[in-house]
Amino acid sequence: FTVHAHCPLCTAAVGAAAVSAKYYGLDSSIIGLLIGAFGISTGLWIGLKIKKYFKFQLSVVVLASFLLTVLPLLYLITDTVYIPLLLFGPAGSVLNKVYWINKMLLGSIIGAVITSVSYFIHIYIKKFNGKVLFPFQGVVLTLAFLFVSSLGLYFVFR
Repeated sequence: FTVHAHCPLCTAAVGAAAVSAKYYGLDSSIIGLLIGAFGISTGLWIGLKIKKYFKFQLSVVVLASFLLTVLPLLYLITDTVYIPLLLFGPAGSVLNKVYWINKMLLGSIIGAVITSVSYFIHIYIKKFNGKVLFPFQGVVLTLAFLFVSSLGLYFVFR
């Protein structure tokens, strides 16, 4: 019998970090990072609390939570960044083109991936050791990974 819990404390911590980032005037990508993490965290929290009705229900709930959190906010922040994908092929082809992407969307995708990875690392540690290594391990791992990622985004978009 395995229990996978995701607490409201993670969700509240990430939500508070997103509001604080906006208040202190941090880059849109960092705000997006935290909003994406909030969407995933909320989806995990809700998805693990409700009764299972169909296969891949948790994935559907998490994806819906992410999309319903991020998509409405994309129109509030319109900062863009270009990503040159200059691999090979003629100029203008799919793999040899410069793409413009909303900074908040980019940050949200990164935040979603990082939150998902930190959650699975937390679950792996619990399975491997049979218990958590320290209190609030899931919260600490998630916030630590998000902090390191936000530092990276800060220095990239500075």
